Amino acid sequence: MNRTTSALAVLAAATLTLTACGGGGDDSTSAAGGEGLMPDTSERCTEDRAGGTITVGEYVMLPTFAPGQGQYGVRGGAQSAAIYDRLMVWNPVAEVFEPKLAESLKANADNSVWTLKLRDGVTFSNGDPLTAEDVAFTLGLHKNPATRSVAMTDAMQVAETRVVDPLTLEITLVSPWAGFPAMFAGTVGEVIPKKAYEAADPQAWASNPIGAGAFTLAKYTPDQEVVLEPNPNYYGGPVCPTLRFIRIPGSQGTFDAFQTGEVQVGFLRGSSFILEAKDAGVRGFEEIISSGSVVNMNAGKAGYNGVLTDVRARQAVGAALDRELWNQRLTDGIGQPTSALVAESSRLFAGQEGPAFDIEQAKSLVQQLKADRPGWDGKLSLLISDAPENVDAGVVTKALLDAAGFDVTIENTPISQVAARQFTGDYEIVISGLSTSDADLASGFASAMLPTGATNLSGINDPELTAAIEAFKAAPDVDAQKEALTRLQEVYNKLQPFAVVANGEQYVAVADSVHGLTPTLSSTVLYDGAYLEK
Repeated sequence: MNRTTSALAVLAAATLTLTACGGGGDDSTSAAGGEGLMPDTSERCTEDRAGGTITVGEYVMLPTFAPGQGQYGVRGGAQSAAIYDRLMVWNPVAEVFEPKLAESLKANADNSVWTLKLRDGVTFSNGDPLTAEDVAFTLGLHKNPATRSVAMTDAMQVAETRVVDPLTLEITLVSPWAGFPAMFAGTVGEVIPKKAYEAADPQAWASNPIGAGAFTLAKYTPDQEVVLEPNPNYYGGPVCPTLRFIRIPGSQGTFDAFQTGEVQVGFLRGSSFILEAKDAGVRGFEEIISSGSVVNMNAGKAGYNGVLTDVRARQAVGAALDRELWNQRLTDGIGQPTSALVAESSRLFAGQEGPAFDIEQAKSLVQQLKADRPGWDGKLSLLISDAPENVDAGVVTKALLDAAGFDVTIENTPISQVAARQFTGDYEIVISGLSTSDADLASGFASAMLPTGATNLSGINDPELTAAIEAFKAAPDVDAQKEALTRLQEVYNKLQPFAVVANGEQYVAVADSVHGLTPTLSSTVLYDGAYLEK
């Protein structure tokens, strides 16, 4: 490989042992966990098992209990799901969607009209019944830009809803979508009670929510601690533990807290930590995230008009990133470096390839940009979070980009601020990651790359890319989805709104004393059946 002396000098001087968003489980057989390390899910809470507190170490705390914020496990999804519950659940072992608050969800012949049937007898924590009208109202909230839902892209695929009866809702989509159940397995499936929400102050609701879930909110300290108590009227039966979620910066701190018993469940991100946990025999739910580690580039979001609005600058960044060197320096070679959108472990992988590492091409493109933009001297600002593994990744990224002729300045801020700034476009480049799910990759990529995408952090707006994503969403079966994904990869390679560096690997570590957890999509864990062994 053609690596520069300057890059190696910087990397050799740094102590780099961690990864921002690593990959590569050594013995994983499914998204549900490594072979032989699956937590016990065979039994649920019963009245005689009630009591105790499960403390959970979070990677990023849920920013608010307002609608549409709890999509991802890495960003507090378990907290939101515990309050609201979800209409559907993704079973990562069987690779099927299963009803939860729903009794059934069925499609017509071309997947353009879906009929949702709700369970009878479900009530919210305030005693109001769960109805089809509440589901229709929730969909409307997610479609409203003012809600700022992370699932707005998915919700906008709903053209019309029709309440058939109090427990039945007919949903007509803008276009066919075979993976539509994924929407109800995520935050859109967290039903908001219409009557109670309309009577409340939305700001007050964000810290005092009402849901149909197994838990109610007892204590809320933003970005620090959330305590949830059992809901005595939960439709699913008795609820055993109190849940306490705390924020511990970085996966190393989380795993240390797990080993000392301070937390019984811990969210780990990065191959080094996950391998360490597996070597120690720690049980957990594992998920390989396609495009889980990326360098996001501002292509025009929030009025940005800097160098990265030129596709050549984004191509230069992509060509300058030596993924193999990144992997060696950050994970000792145990991660999953790639420039492709989809992981080889994905059920939709069909040999798709991303842009190649080519330092000479990167240098040439940077020189062209400097010649064409006399006011630009190569400067880029790199935003990274304060998690130790991300700090190390920032040093690697700076070294690789500087070697191509960029002049990178690192800006380090708390992880909660990094997340907020990405969504508002207040950055130039940032180490980040997509939160895709193999349950429905089309949804994740649509959110990240459609012009109206809720997680389109780059601001990319390209008709060819939009057409490729829409074709991927409409593909009716796995073979058609593989073909559509290959086309999407080709278009992405030209535009590069973000540069994929590696697949992500996430692991929800679970103590042997904790039982009855349910994994679902995006590394979110459901606690309605949880209990502590006495």
